[in-house]
Amino acid sequence: MRNKKEAAPHFRERRGDSRINEEDKVVIELLTNGRPPADKTIIYALTKDISPGGVRLTTNMPLPVNTLLKMEIVLSQRRRAVHVMGIVRWWARSMNEEELFEIGIEFIKISPDNKMLLLEHTYKKSG
Repeated sequence: MRNKKEAAPHFRERRGDSRINEEDKVVIELLTNGRPPADKTIIYALTKDISPGGVRLTTNMPLPVNTLLKMEIVLSQRRRAVHVMGIVRWWARSMNEEELFEIGIEFIKISPDNKMLLLEHTYKKSG
């Protein structure tokens, strides 16, 4: 069985989008079968980097690969919130903090307006 920490570099190699390193607040709602369960689970996190296609974040709890979630990412520089649905692609214990986890999330459902906002945000910052 593969170590979860090995999955992260493989995921990074496949990236097609420009990413920017940025720390923004994220509110995550776990989904069951694509819908919020009766007893909502809310997790708070911070982005490490973000692109129009996904995000790497840190949180105090690991999320299993293939977990579906809804996210609100507050782009502090723009004072705007982006709402997306995503899927966990990898997770690993943070190298710096024993109690933190890094999680890679691919966006699977995003409105055209939010996608455009992320495109403008990441390319303006990285360019």
